[in-house]
Order: sequence, then structure tokens, then C-alpha cells
Amino acid sequence: MIIDFSVENFRSFSNKEVFSMIPDSGRSKTDNIQSIDLVEGTGIELLKSAVVYGANGSGKSNFIKALYAMKWFVTNSMDFKVDDPIRCYEPFELDVDFKDDSTKLEMTFIFENTRYQYQISYKKDVVLFESLDFYLSNQPANLFKRDNSKSNNNEDFTEVSLGKKLKDKKIPKKVFRNQLYLSKFGSDYPHDHLTKIYKYFSEMEIWNALDKRDVNKLSREISKKIAKPENIDFSNRLSELVRIADIKIESIFAKELSEDDFNLPDEISEKIRTRFYEDNKLRTFAKHAIYKNEERVGFEDFDMNLQESRGTKVLFALGGIILDALDNGGIVIFDELDNSLHPKLCKFLIRLFNNPISNPLSAQLIFATHEVTLLDKETFRKDQIWFTEKNKYGRTELFSAKHIEGLRDDTNFELWYRTGKFGGNPKIKEVEFIFGNE
Repeated sequence: MIIDFSVENFRSFSNKEVFSMIPDSGRSKTDNIQSIDLVEGTGIELLKSAVVYGANGSGKSNFIKALYAMKWFVTNSMDFKVDDPIRCYEPFELDVDFKDDSTKLEMTFIFENTRYQYQISYKKDVVLFESLDFYLSNQPANLFKRDNSKSNNNEDFTEVSLGKKLKDKKIPKKVFRNQLYLSKFGSDYPHDHLTKIYKYFSEMEIWNALDKRDVNKLSREISKKIAKPENIDFSNRLSELVRIADIKIESIFAKELSEDDFNLPDEISEKIRTRFYEDNKLRTFAKHAIYKNEERVGFEDFDMNLQESRGTKVLFALGGIILDALDNGGIVIFDELDNSLHPKLCKFLIRLFNNPISNPLSAQLIFATHEVTLLDKETFRKDQIWFTEKNKYGRTELFSAKHIEGLRDDTNFELWYRTGKFGGNPKIKEVEFIFGNE
């Protein structure tokens, strides 16, 4: 589970902004909190879900992109060539002091009941700092550290300093200047401890529900899962989720089609024919009841790609990855969770995380949205609600509702947001301001 995450000098974030999943002292909605016993001998409480609101262009999507940047960098930089640019370097560009400065990302998290802290700092072609600490007591112990911030940054390699736990291990002590050291343990150098931390980041699910490519990619992953006979229980739960949504679908299943099912023209080459078949042979179907004289007489299978609505496709993709996270205790992060989904259905998906019956393995949900009806005092505590707001210099500020004076957990959050008491609302000028000079 994520404890906190900070971002500095990334896109619209210039100064350091900190996001936290640590609850305040309020005891309302205790099901929304997970208690975890740590190996260091203490315990910690963490929120199971959180939502980020903000006006268009305020930076809420940039917050999700910052989380994705850390994951992407960890899971991809092992393949970088020595002169490759770091593509997730996107500094704040509205202040000359930041345009060429380093981006800093930091995450504190719980994995296998152990607290970790991972920090990175980088520019367009060099990692300046990287460190991974863990806690077996109240004091952190370092697993590894590299500090290139005071060198001339022209060397192809960076030396890595290993902590006591790793010092005697036969693992590399150098890494390309543009690679993350943690990334090496995802493919090149398997390690009992570091590979698990690499997998923690690689298995973090971060998706943009507004991006059709993201939804299609996620749909393919869910289709592959429900097509396997050993995942029948998961497939049944996904079908039940779809039935609850009341979109007149009885069940969902996936199967492989034969080449004859596609009826491709004879003039298409065998190479293209084979590639097309391999890319499209696994198809997902929704089973619908058919009627005669208002009596059900059978079922018809609709191809999900060709015959179902955008909303049904989004529900299949997002609902599938949410159920998978609940099964495995994973972390799911969405930009625009409400895309193509009814607000009541969104609330249901959120409550799956807050309910200890549906979420026994401490899965977490973090998402950004515009949908104000999700600001339900029955769904969220005030410490689960976050806002992004841009100041006059174009800098995004991130703050929690728990820091707003006079706000209680039984406050009508939606009303406060609509009336601008939280900020985070667009300041729309009157129509005369736009057209008054004509």
C-alpha cells in the first residue's frame, strides 16, 4: 500500500507537493481504513481509497502522470542505451529557474509488512540521485544509494553504494547514467529482495479511462484472463458485476475464433493474414437474452468490440482490473474513473475498496475525476478527498480537504465543492467578457 508520494518540478508541479494516504485522527467510516502490523514492531493505518478533484488544467491529471512516470522509469530504463534521453523528464517550464532543473519523485510504501522509501532525482539524460531505504526498526536502513548530483554528469556509468544487507551480494555496482538501479533487477539481475520491489512498481495499475488506447489495452488483458479455464471464479464475478450495472447483459466470456471466422479476402498475403489472426483471434462476447412476445426464448452473443457501447467496454476494462486488484491486494490508479460510467456505478466500484468483505487484502484505489456527485459523505472521509489548484504563476498546488477549517466528515462535500469553498473550481468569466468587444 502507498503511504505517501511527493512530486517536484514535473509538468505543472514546480515546488514539492505531498500526497498522503495516512488518515487523520477522526474515527468516522473506519471501514475506509486498513490497519497493518509492520515488521519494525509498530503498526500503521492507511486509507483504502482517495479521490483528486480540480478544474480543467489544474494539474490533477499531471498528478496521475507523475505516479506513472515513476512506474514507467522503474520498469523501462533497464532497456535504455547509454545515450538515450529520459522521456519522463518534463520539468516545469513557466519559470526559468525550473526549466533545466531536476525532477524529484519520492514514494513511501508498505510491501510484505515492511516500510520502504524510494527516491529518484533526474534530468533529461542523467539520474542524479536514487535511494531505497527500508525499516526494520524506527530508523531506516539503506539498501542502495547513488549520488551523481555533484559530479560533472559526463560519465557513462554511475557507481552505486550498497547497504549492509546487499554489500556481500554478487550484484552489479555500476549502472548507466540514465538508468535506474532498481530497474536492473526486473530482467538483467534477478535478486530475492530487489526483484520483489521492482515487481511492486511494475504491478501497480495506472490507467487513463479517457484514453481509448488505454481502455483497449486493458480490455485485452482482461480478455486473456477470463479466457483461461482456471480463472472461472474471476470470470463469474466480472459477469456478476456487469449484471449489477443493469445493462441487460447476462454474462461475459472470451474465446478464440478460427481463421475461417474472419473471411479475409484471398488477395491478402499469408504473412498479413497470420498477423491479423494472431492479433484478433481472442474475442470477448456479451451474452444477451432474446425474447418473443416478451418471453425469453434464448440468448445471443454480441461481440464486445463491434456491438457493445463505449460504456460497456469501459465497465468491462475498469471493472476487470478492479476485481483483479481486490483479489491480489494491488494498487489501482485511474485518471477520469467516471468516464462513460454512471455515477452510481462509480460509487459502487469505490465502495468495493472501502468494504472489508470485498477488500480483505488491502487493495488501494486512487483516482482523479470531475464527477461531483461522487463527493458523497457516505462514501468518503474528508482525508480521502484531495484538490489541485493552479495559482497565478501556473503552478499546481495539491491539498487535502482535511486541512480546510470547519469541515467535518458529515459535511455535505458536494455542496461545498459546488459553491467553491474547496477551491478547485474553474473561474469562468461572464459571456460579455468574451464577446463584449465585438
